[in-house]
Amino acid sequence: MSWSDAIPASPGRRAILAAFFGTALAACGFTPVYAPGSTGAALDGTVEVALAGGSSGFTLTEALQDRLGAPGSSPRFRLTPSLGVSSERVAITTAQSTNRYNLIGTVSYTLTELASGEQRASGRIDGFNSYSAIGSSVATATAEADAYDRLMIILADKVVADLLVKQGLAQ
Repeated sequence: MSWSDAIPASPGRRAILAAFFGTALAACGFTPVYAPGSTGAALDGTVEVALAGGSSGFTLTEALQDRLGAPGSSPRFRLTPSLGVSSERVAITTAQSTNRYNLIGTVSYTLTELASGEQRASGRIDGFNSYSAIGSSVATATAEADAYDRLMIILADKVVADLLVKQGLAQ
């Protein structure tokens, strides 16, 4: 006899559990972010992302647009990101050779409603990634380029997550 045989799976028991958890989640203020009328639904396919400069900015813009959905013919919002990235040596040998670098990225953004020109949201997020500098110059350059790409994806995810918790964007 398995543990699943010991507990009967009746439709009545499932309904009671669903009602309990549904009530508990509603009582704590939980609402699904992509539910109709929510912030996620309001942003999905309605945001035009302004191009951030450079190749890293292009990767960030592409990742943001991928997460927010391609805007239709008349977008509701414009997201304007401002990107900053710095590099920091973190694994330095006694011979002063650097074996690892951290990339620290920050994005300041504003979300503007196009019809009214009103700034609806803004914020500043940061993130980091690292890469190894051990190996040939080609291997190090490839690792660095990949780390920049991964950092832009991390930053895009954080910007979208920050936007999804903003109040008042669904109106």
